[in-house]
Amino acid sequence: MSKKIDLQLIMNVLSLIQNKEKWNLPNLSKKLNIKEKEIFYVLSVVTDIYSQQGELLIDYEYDDKNQELLFNINPSLKNIIQINDGELFNLIFLLSSNSIYKELIKNNSDVEEFFNVVSPYFNLEILQDNNDGVFENLSFFEENIISYIKLGSTQAAFYRIQPILLTTNNDGIVLEAVDLTDEKLKTFLLNRIVDSLSIEDFRESKKSNKIEIIMKFKHTNEKVLSDINKNDYQLKDKYVEAKFYSESNALNFIIKNYEYIEIMSPQSLIIEFKRRKDKLKKKLMI
Repeated sequence: MSKKIDLQLIMNVLSLIQNKEKWNLPNLSKKLNIKEKEIFYVLSVVTDIYSQQGELLIDYEYDDKNQELLFNINPSLKNIIQINDGELFNLIFLLSSNSIYKELIKNNSDVEEFFNVVSPYFNLEILQDNNDGVFENLSFFEENIISYIKLGSTQAAFYRIQPILLTTNNDGIVLEAVDLTDEKLKTFLLNRIVDSLSIEDFRESKKSNKIEIIMKFKHTNEKVLSDINKNDYQLKDKYVEAKFYSESNALNFIIKNYEYIEIMSPQSLIIEFKRRKDKLKKKLMI
């Protein structure tokens, strides 16, 4: 044979067969990048693999006339999961940084052995970059609050998110999550997340008015800027970026100057102002 039969080749065969049970032999040969006669050798190896129940993992029939392979797949094959290097790193990262996943290492000997064997091959220095504790309370597929500094900004803003997964791009490791306020899927660079809060802690902070909020808005009258401390806002090309010491403080500014400003962000202030305006209209109609 021109190629060695290794685990990767077998996994490629299993993956293709899972997705499509009937294959034209030349097409399958092209997909696997091996000769047609080599496919039968690979299949002789694969069909010798048995499931835990003692049944064949895969069996097949070959139609010589039409050059077609028809595979009979054992349902247990569906449980075979393949991961790439990035996904493997994400597993190690979560086991290293998230309190929930850390418990798996303590409570499951198989997970502990997996972590001890694999983790030395990955560089986890990102955990030391002033991010201690940031990910401790981050729960995937649940509502979370993060403090995040967007690219091009030096000010942190709070986001209500539902984390979905970790992935990588040219900028580094990113967290993919649903922004629950904007109802959109967004990505957050991991090294720009400066804090994470539980829902309870976030609500308590809001009650005590200790959470700063950054608002972007356009204005038609410069007098509105007199209501903001000069050190708390910056003039951009087409808008103003202002810092308020609480959401209620920002809302008071909006209510006072609503005739002269157009709020650009955050969406939470836009929604809250609209809700109050609609509530007032409803009262006036009564």
